[in-house]
Amino acid sequence: MAININIRSYIEEAREKDDKFEPDVEIELIILIVTLIYFIPSTIIYYKNRENVIIKYRQPRNVLIGSTLSTLNAALIPINRAFKSKCIVNVWVNSYLIFSFVLLTFSKYIKIFFIQRLSMFKLKFSEKKNEKIHEKGDMAITIYGKDYSTNLSSIKSISLSKEGFPSLDSFTLDNFTFDSHVISDPTQYFRRLNNTIDKNITLYFVMMPIITLLLYYFGITILYFDELINSHCLNERGYISLPKLLLNLSIGISSIYFFYQAYINQKWDKYIKIEYTLFVVVSAICSIVMQLALKGYFGDKALLYRIYIFQFIPISNHALNVDEFLARLSNSNFKAQVREIATQTFCIENLLFFEAHCDLMNIIITYYNKKSTQHIVESVYTFSEIMHRNTTNPVLYKPFERIFKKQYNQIYNLYIKKDGIASVNINDSTKMLIEEQILSDNYTYLMFNQAAEEIGDLLYENIYPRMNL
Repeated sequence: MAININIRSYIEEAREKDDKFEPDVEIELIILIVTLIYFIPSTIIYYKNRENVIIKYRQPRNVLIGSTLSTLNAALIPINRAFKSKCIVNVWVNSYLIFSFVLLTFSKYIKIFFIQRLSMFKLKFSEKKNEKIHEKGDMAITIYGKDYSTNLSSIKSISLSKEGFPSLDSFTLDNFTFDSHVISDPTQYFRRLNNTIDKNITLYFVMMPIITLLLYYFGITILYFDELINSHCLNERGYISLPKLLLNLSIGISSIYFFYQAYINQKWDKYIKIEYTLFVVVSAICSIVMQLALKGYFGDKALLYRIYIFQFIPISNHALNVDEFLARLSNSNFKAQVREIATQTFCIENLLFFEAHCDLMNIIITYYNKKSTQHIVESVYTFSEIMHRNTTNPVLYKPFERIFKKQYNQIYNLYIKKDGIASVNINDSTKMLIEEQILSDNYTYLMFNQAAEEIGDLLYENIYPRMNL
């Protein structure tokens, strides 16, 4: 009872001081100008550079929406205070805007968690399927390359089971373990993750809380209608600020799990980790400072200008060439660094496709080298060779042999096909050309070369600038 009386006393005292306070129009105008100078140019610069490698993985659309909300909120607060707007404006404008901004920002990091999870899933799944390509390639070399004098058509008629090898045609979505869970249907798991990222996060972490807040403010408006219409609120009333405090409390509690994911398990990109850490820390500090200001710990000035405390949340949140880069992918340490960045920036499928394509080219070259009765100097298809067709091994221009069809189908289904689990980002025209070749059964060894060339450029443009070489 004593605690309850004490809480009421300092809240009532704060309200009395708010009611007696006459805002200084000049100070509010200065705050407005500084706000506009800070938010508007930075938002414009962000929009102009939205394709920059440092920005493009930050979900620019959500960031721009959040920036617009925070700019409106930051601009309207000094205007409302200068003109002594009614309390109802605080309820339906200022509080709603800042709540929506914090919620949208928080949902962005939840989405990053699931996108990172999807990226790691693609990595594990694609690595397993790339191993299948190697296994089938090795079988092709072993079975079809061991007897050079044997006619290829007669070899095709041999029962592979009698030779002790599984069929080269086998390609199934086998279950596998990911993140300590056995996934029996990877395709279904992939679709669920995509659905969570595309729809569920927006529904459950943005739309539903905003609708809940809408209903809460409707109730507040009905319950305190006379006060909201007739009183001036230079600062928010306690019942108006309650949703923000609850949201910040939720952010703080959930951060225990997300910090573990960001720094230990998923190991987010370092820039995203910094952003998220700053967001959580500033949100916590703002909530604590707000409560201390209400109790008068920082004096009357802080008490009377406490509405600006939560503005610190949006304020805080707000060499090699391509050939050399691809050539250095042959270096295991360099490639490991590229792989780590590709996983963190959600484009691991690009690197995996690039690797699978190069591996398949080497399998084919090895096959023809072993099959040939003439002495051929061993050659290796390198990563950078994709960018130089004039140096491509001549055997890759030979007529396509059907024994490699399943490897090509596997790469197509996994990386090229629109609904593939690790579908890569290539031009529509390139994708259509490959699809036409698949559908017309017009396979060539270099049918993925244009796609690999585009992916090579993407890897260089998106990953190299982030590397500490």
